[in-house]
Amino acid sequence: MCGRFGYTIIKLKDGTEKWIRLIQGTQVFDIQNVEDSFRQSPNLEYYPSSFAPVIHSHFETKENILELMQWGIQPDWSPKPIFNTREERLFSTSFWANSAKFNRCIIPASYFNEWKSEKGTKVKYKIFPKSGESFCFAGIWGEIPKSSSKQLWFSILTQEGNQLMKEVHNSGGNQGRQPVHLTEEDWISWLNPKVNEETQIRKLIKTYPSEFITAEPELVEPMLF
Repeated sequence: MCGRFGYTIIKLKDGTEKWIRLIQGTQVFDIQNVEDSFRQSPNLEYYPSSFAPVIHSHFETKENILELMQWGIQPDWSPKPIFNTREERLFSTSFWANSAKFNRCIIPASYFNEWKSEKGTKVKYKIFPKSGESFCFAGIWGEIPKSSSKQLWFSILTQEGNQLMKEVHNSGGNQGRQPVHLTEEDWISWLNPKVNEETQIRKLIKTYPSEFITAEPELVEPMLF
């Protein structure tokens, strides 16, 4: 998965954004604050190290909340920041496993981008659900160490891509990958820290076929390498 995703428009009032149910009815819910959270980012697009709205379970109240988090973290042992996490390696180290068990989150998105390699050029593609509803990316989160104020980071889980994604995402170090999308029936369980066994968590990580998404070129002119 490439390092960009975003929103095309906020459609909270027409029922399209079903994820809103996860935070509706909580003590801190305010529809205007929700919309403002998304509109803080220019063009509603998010890049690595930018802050994006993320849904997670509050460790004290246990309510689901929407909170701005930084996309990516650079652990002491990593030579560079990490923005996406391969779901196959989610339990390979204690760093990832602790977040996978107790700090899971959902990242709402209208689309994500990939650049397809075509005869010496890269063409930007926008990938989005055919249904018109939002993606709900599966993610993990944590607290940024040594930050002056309490700041949180998140990472998006990725998986082996379907056939369409392999055709579009046909180059780069993470070639053929796609973000993990959570189905509506699994949202509550994914956010529930009491669901913390590896077998339970892995059952929530499913794949989606090419027919679930649409991939369209976003630029008329291709972008040179």
